[in-house]
Amino acid sequence: MTSASLVFGCAFLAFGPFASLFFLIAYQKAQLIIVVTTAAFSYLLSSLIASIVWLPFNALGLNGAASLLIPGVLSQFVMRCAFVKLYHKVEGVIQMSIEHHERTHPVEQDETSSSSGDQQPLSETSRLRLELNDWVSGVAAGTGFAGMHAIMLYGTLLASEGGNIGTLYQDSCPAVPSVVQSAITAFFFSIADVIWMLLTFFGMRRRRMYPANGEDVRPLFVSKVWGALLDNGRFGGNMALLATIVSHSAAALVTTFNMLDNGCALSLPLLGTIVVLVVLFFWGGLSRIYVPDTAERSVSASEMTQRHGHAD
Repeated sequence: MTSASLVFGCAFLAFGPFASLFFLIAYQKAQLIIVVTTAAFSYLLSSLIASIVWLPFNALGLNGAASLLIPGVLSQFVMRCAFVKLYHKVEGVIQMSIEHHERTHPVEQDETSSSSGDQQPLSETSRLRLELNDWVSGVAAGTGFAGMHAIMLYGTLLASEGGNIGTLYQDSCPAVPSVVQSAITAFFFSIADVIWMLLTFFGMRRRRMYPANGEDVRPLFVSKVWGALLDNGRFGGNMALLATIVSHSAAALVTTFNMLDNGCALSLPLLGTIVVLVVLFFWGGLSRIYVPDTAERSVSASEMTQRHGHAD
């Protein structure tokens, strides 16, 4: 029988990124709980779409790795973009509600900002702005996507191994139990799912801010620094979306080495390398320019209003 320490250790490894981000960031905020659950549902829809697309390939006898990977990667990419587009629509409604609240309750903001003490508490509308920005919402959405992905990828194997008499090994990794191999894979994909969602938020936001028929006045070739290597306009947004689908395809492709004997000796290091490269791409390419200028100005203006009211 698979030992309890092995089962629990692998579970902590596979679901660690999801659990950490969920309880540290999203758990105490109702708005982010909605973002997490909606993103998780989006992953389920992507799995359903991929399965439906795969059926004709299977009926024609084209049931190789490509017929599984291509629909899976494309469906997840489409559902990420669809989720972010829906988020932007809801965000627009919330922003209109905030502006209406600020116009109709100016006294409430002044009273809040002029409270006693050195610390200046944020008003309700300012807190809502801070809770619903691309950083926090992107991480929350990535957490939901990653959590459901980990459950689908690893949860069933973990549940089946818990009551087995022996420990399962596979030819792809004969020296390592299958629960360990799958836990490492789920761990890597959980981290990648969060970064891919953040890249999708950036790409869709920049495409929304700079439509194709509009004028993007930002120069494409300027001196770059670490954290802002990508263009902060539509071109940079397109590059972020392209990096998402290319890196996801590469990550899915390296898992096909598990079809070979001792294939995990290639698949796991390559998968880990791809995840590290994706993190570096995000951190070096757009971490400093991730939040749009309009959002920064909105929060700054709200804080300046509070300081002015406190000084008065």
